[in-house]
Amino acid sequence: MLEHWQKHDAFLQRINPTLKLASLLLVIFGMVLVFDPWTPLIIAVSTVCALKLLGGIPWKTIGLLILPFSFFALSFVWMSVLFPGERGQDVLFHLGPVPVAMENVITGTALGLRSLVFGLWSLLFVLTTEPTKLMLGLVQHCKLPPRFGYGIMAAYRMLPLFRQDLNQIRAAHRIRGLGEARGLRGRWEQIKRYAIPLLAGAVRKAERAAVAMESKGFDGSRERSFYRTIAWTRQDILFGMGLIILAAGLFGIRQLWV
Repeated sequence: MLEHWQKHDAFLQRINPTLKLASLLLVIFGMVLVFDPWTPLIIAVSTVCALKLLGGIPWKTIGLLILPFSFFALSFVWMSVLFPGERGQDVLFHLGPVPVAMENVITGTALGLRSLVFGLWSLLFVLTTEPTKLMLGLVQHCKLPPRFGYGIMAAYRMLPLFRQDLNQIRAAHRIRGLGEARGLRGRWEQIKRYAIPLLAGAVRKAERAAVAMESKGFDGSRERSFYRTIAWTRQDILFGMGLIILAAGLFGIRQLWV
């Protein structure tokens, strides 16, 4: 499902991955400096709308993926209300013997919404960015050494192979009469049986990939040409302008409540 949305033909998927990575880092850094709840709330709503309207992600998928981040954000509110660094004066109500103050609720809400923005922008980046395009963009635009970029891509492509190897090892063990273990001790023994052949296979695959990359000149000793070029497009300009307009609008609106 993840690769389906990453390759979906929508506006966000066509944005240069380097630009999206830079925007993600800028948003995270900017949120660290924000302490009111309204700014992250506006950014969170804007991000959800962008995922749907510009990324083509269904509302159901967005809601399911946001759910764990929402629980994490609520934990900030809960901790700020029950264990505040400084108890507020404007008490709203009591939870048993614990007074719930307006100042603590606002502080917890601000922290929770900030963490929600971190999660939403991470989702935006992951759901709309192909790993291959990201590595190519970093190699071509950020001067990442090709041996590191293509090495990371090779490792990423090996992850599904580990799942396949694990299924083969399980099938081989069942043929030999070693079924699924029960109990903690049995589970531990089973993990050891699986770990050794998996590690051995991973070492063999890594060695073959390293030899293949070295034989094809991925040692950083010369300039390389690229079969697939990650170019800057008009969509990148529109995306950057949209971020600037959003930042300017937030800066102007924040003057109303800060």
